[in-house]
Amino acid sequence: MMLVWIILFFGAAYFAYGLLTTNPNKRVFAGDLPSDEVVNGYLLPKEVIDDEEEELTKTVVDAFTAQTLGKKKDIGNDDLTFHEPHWGHTNGVLRGNLQINQIDNLPEAFRVGLFAQEAAYPVVARSGLARDYDLGFAINRLAVKLDMPKNIPNAYAASGEAPELDLLMVAGVSQQNSDNHTFFVRDGRQMAIAGALKPPSIKTLKMLSNWRNLALLLRVKKRVGRLSAIARTTPESAKGWAGKAYYGLGPFKLGDGAMKFRITPKQSHDVADFDPLKSDVTQKYKDNMDQWLNEGRTAEFTLSVQLATPDCIPEPEAEDPPKGVMAAEYCDIIWDETKSPFIDVGTLSLGADQAINSAELAGRLQFNSWNTYDCMRPLGQLFRARKHVHAAHSNVRVEHLYGGKPGEMVGKCPFAV
Repeated sequence: MMLVWIILFFGAAYFAYGLLTTNPNKRVFAGDLPSDEVVNGYLLPKEVIDDEEEELTKTVVDAFTAQTLGKKKDIGNDDLTFHEPHWGHTNGVLRGNLQINQIDNLPEAFRVGLFAQEAAYPVVARSGLARDYDLGFAINRLAVKLDMPKNIPNAYAASGEAPELDLLMVAGVSQQNSDNHTFFVRDGRQMAIAGALKPPSIKTLKMLSNWRNLALLLRVKKRVGRLSAIARTTPESAKGWAGKAYYGLGPFKLGDGAMKFRITPKQSHDVADFDPLKSDVTQKYKDNMDQWLNEGRTAEFTLSVQLATPDCIPEPEAEDPPKGVMAAEYCDIIWDETKSPFIDVGTLSLGADQAINSAELAGRLQFNSWNTYDCMRPLGQLFRARKHVHAAHSNVRVEHLYGGKPGEMVGKCPFAV
């Protein structure tokens, strides 16, 4: 009986502590934020930078790098089926080109950066799989690096600039307004909570000391499960990499406005149906890629952008900021695609005859969403954190897992080998 009372006492204390104390991991916006601005029917994004962002970012950087440094040195070179923490496994690397050939579809104010003029760019694309059993997801990724005619901002170049632009995407269904067109966490604070779990540390105990964080983690896990269920069931689970649509997930600037982007396949790619969380899928994904390459097929995708409008952003609830802030700072909300449809702007082509069968190169490639024009840079706290998290983690993985030199491949796209 005494044990029951002890458990009840500590349970009540735990609940009271979370109820009565201020939770530093909950993002709270000031009530005096400026009203939304709309120009010619398009919403202007408004970023809000918190004082604690540097500390939040360091939490995630430390977690990601520690998890990678915990792996065997040079294991990426020794084991071709190795699945990296966070970056996942590379199924294949292909060359091709991106043609920007439909800029007339865009309002003139948004014909900036990559869309300033019609042109063709050589590209290298990395098809990969990221899987996390703890959170319960397995997702296909496609990272595309463009060979640019001039220097633009770059997270890995010593000078801060290089002639390459990166587009990072995650597989999602083509149907309008699907949940998996969005990120599974909202902002940098939620990413820091999740990042504190692995590897276990004092930060893990500190984070779990408040039950509000635990409740948030359970909501995130539930959301991840819902997003993963789409990819784990037919018809999505029977589509190969070339038959999937891919989404940039978060918001980006486009001129003075904001956009999201995606690519949708022009062909089908049917494969044997399997559940990526219930089987050893690394080899299966690699086999599917090899089969595609052996058939000599070219994969083509339509590149499209969605522009932020007042109507496509959800109505703010009690603790939400104005829509312009939501558009910039919330990575987990759907921009209603019936009210602001995606606009086609170009075509991505990846040829099987241009595949790069080089595991060494795949391990040394470095991508970052911030490798882009200033007028097309990512928006929001999550992406501000990811800029530094991805850069630090990428440098560690290149050096520790593959014995490479961070930044050695910068400016060398399309990587003739």
